[in-house]
Formats: sequence, structure tokens, C-alpha cells
Amino acid sequence: MPESMIQRSLIFIVSLSLFMEAVDSTVINTAIPAMSLSLGVHPLDLKIALISYLLSLAIFIPISGWIADKFGTKRVFISALTIFSLSSLWCGFAPNLMGLVIGRLLQGLGGAMMVPVARLILLRTVSRHELIIVMSRVVTVSALGLMLGPVLGGVITHYLSWHWIFWVNIPIGIIVVLIAAFGLKENITYDVPPLDKVGFVLFGIGLAELTFALSSFSETYIPDKYSAIILFVAFLFLGAYFLHSRNQPNPIIKMQLFRIRTFRISAQGNFLGRLSFGGVPFLLPLLFQFGLGYSAPLSGALLAPMAVGVLLVKIFTVRLLRWFGFKKLLVGNTFLVALSLWSFSFINTHTSIYVIALVTLIFGFLLSIQYSGLNSLAYGDIPVEELSSATSCMITLQQISISFGVALSALLVRLFSHSFHATFILTVETIHRALFAMGIITFAMLFILFSLSPKDGTHLIK
Repeated sequence: MPESMIQRSLIFIVSLSLFMEAVDSTVINTAIPAMSLSLGVHPLDLKIALISYLLSLAIFIPISGWIADKFGTKRVFISALTIFSLSSLWCGFAPNLMGLVIGRLLQGLGGAMMVPVARLILLRTVSRHELIIVMSRVVTVSALGLMLGPVLGGVITHYLSWHWIFWVNIPIGIIVVLIAAFGLKENITYDVPPLDKVGFVLFGIGLAELTFALSSFSETYIPDKYSAIILFVAFLFLGAYFLHSRNQPNPIIKMQLFRIRTFRISAQGNFLGRLSFGGVPFLLPLLFQFGLGYSAPLSGALLAPMAVGVLLVKIFTVRLLRWFGFKKLLVGNTFLVALSLWSFSFINTHTSIYVIALVTLIFGFLLSIQYSGLNSLAYGDIPVEELSSATSCMITLQQISISFGVALSALLVRLFSHSFHATFILTVETIHRALFAMGIITFAMLFILFSLSPKDGTHLIK
């Protein structure tokens, strides 16, 4: 098979798997009203099903590179796809919220191996001068999955049932496994250092406690004092991990990578960005369905223009980076993303659905530029031997920040709800204020991006 055909096949396999994973991270958003009725819980409490998936990703991603090097990327990738597909079957049959959370945790385990290993396969196959183009394609497909998740969730829930938003993964998973079995190269294993088991346990428990604590502050049934205790315990475990990792030759999270300036800036930008707009796919369906009274299919359809915006950027991203450079483009785009977030806080019952579609289109366009620029910059100065660690570290950070973004958005809704109402109810006004606050957080990214040099990343776009 010609080399170009092998590379195209590889990009297709990786993109399809990332698309499937990305869809699953947001597909329940527009299904929340139906799922809350079926499972008998408050709509905001269902965010734990979303966060548990993202949390499982964040816990297991740090060791994904080690597992891939030890057992081979092909074997790990196919095993991850299998776990992901079988756990999707479980989620569809979940009888209650706890059963759904367990299924989502297992899905996250599969996704934790699937996502970084897929990127690692590309990073070890594609040359540096092709990296920006290939990563742009893959990030576009992944971002497209994130945006289409709510659309598919709304349509499937309305015409079938919410159970099918998980069951549709089964045939796709089987197809990708079969293609990967024949299309990927045979396993190449590496000599790996011993796994830091103590560090993995400390980091995993600390991260789980921290995410759950932030999430529990917006729960309707957990007192704040218990959330504060969980938060304190989380900091104890994370503090213990960082003390432990200082003396480890091969820590779970390699902090030395943050000495590379472009990687550090990309990591900081990714964290703040996803913290601020990571909760948008969670909030907008609530605004459309609970605030404006739209149906699930219409709510999903109004998010579809985001996906169109993501696709449009694919044509322009590399060209924009060549025209402006990473610093100018990311600084200017961050400012526009914040304004775009604020525009959502002006949507009400009198707003035309065409105006809403235009706003979501612009948001998707700007968001894709942000993701493509930051993600490409992250790997530009990473030594080849550190690509595995850098990939695990970056994706872990991204998943953590998305989890925090969802938790933060729900917490903001709760805080603003209590400031206007005696009870915890969802209204247009409370969601508006939460979106506006998230726009303010986005502006904080500018202080990070200003530290970029105009020459940063130029070797990636020649």
C-alpha cells in the first residue's frame, strides 16, 4: 500500500474514533430533560453523568502513554475501542443514575486509552512539517463531534429514546475495530520504566475528589459543608502527590515539560479556555429547553451551526496562522470568543431562531481556531522522545478543565438562581448571567497569550 494511502487510512481511523469519543462527551446534553424524567432526578444533577465520563478520562489518560509503549499502540487502541463500545451498551440499559454513572466511568476508561493513543499514533507517523495540517484535520473532526453530540442527542431522544444515544456507538465501534485491525501497523513496544503506582493512586484519588467536590457544590441534595470537606481532602491528596512526584524519576505527570515555554503557555491557555467555555454545550440546551421552551430536536438543531463553523475553519486555519502568526491570531481570537460568549446572554423568547443559529455558527468558528492554534503550538517544541508524556499530559489537562468547566457552569447557575429565587429553578435570567460570567473568565486568557513571542510556532506553518 502506498505511503500516502497508509497515512490517509491512519487519519481516517484516528479521526473516526476521536469523533465517536467526542460525541459521547456531549451527547447527553440535549437528552437531559428526558433522562431526568426517566431516572427521576433533577436536571442539574445529571451533570454528574457527564462529569463522571470526563473524570474517568482525566484519571486514566496520564498512564495511557506508558501502557501504549509497554503493550503496543495497536493492541491498546483496539482494546480501548472494545471497552468503549461495550460500556455504551451498559449505559443504554442503566436503570438509575448510579448505573448510568458506572457505565460512563467505564466509557471514560475506554476513551482514556483511545484518545491519547490515537494522537500518539499520528505524532509518531506524521512528520513535523505536516503536523499542523494533520492536527488541524483531527482537531476539526473532534471538535465537530463535540458540537454534533447535542444535535444527535436531541434527534435520537425525540424520535427513539435516550437509550439509543449510547447504543448507536455499537455498530460504529465494530467498524472502527475491524478497520484498525487491518489498517494499523503491528505493535511496536518500548522499554518502559516502572509505573509509579503510588503516584497514580494519589493523583487519581485527588483528581476524583476535586472534580466531585466542585460538582457537588451545585447539587440539589449535598450540603455545602460536605462539599467543602471533600474539597479539603482533594487538596491533601494532590499535595501529597506533588511532594511524592518530586523525587520520582518517572512521575505520572512529568512537570519538567512545563519548562518548555510554548507547551506551558498552550497548557495554561487550554485550561482557562475550557474552564470558561467548556460548559457551553451543557448550558445552551438548558437555555433552549428549560428557558425558552424549545423541543429537544430544535435545541439540538440550534447547536448544529457550531459544527458548520468548525468545518469552515478547516479551510482557513493554516492560512490565518501564516498571515497573523500564533500570537496575534490567538490574542485576537480570544477577545472575539469572549464577546461571542456574551452574545448568548442576550438570547430570549423574542430572539429569532435564525439569529441564534448565526451566533452559534460564529462561536463554533472562533472556538475551532482557538483549539487548533493552542493544540498545534503545544507539540511544536517537544522532543520526539517526550511526545508520549506530552500527549498524556496535555489531554489530561484538557479533560480536567472541561470537567471543571461543566461544574463551574452548573455552580454559577445555582448561585445566580439563589440570588433571584428562593428555590433552585432554571430560568433564562440565571443562565444568561452564568454565560456572561464565563465570558469574563475567557478574557483572563489574554494575560497568558501576551507572553507568546511573535516567532513562536513559525516552524510549524512554513
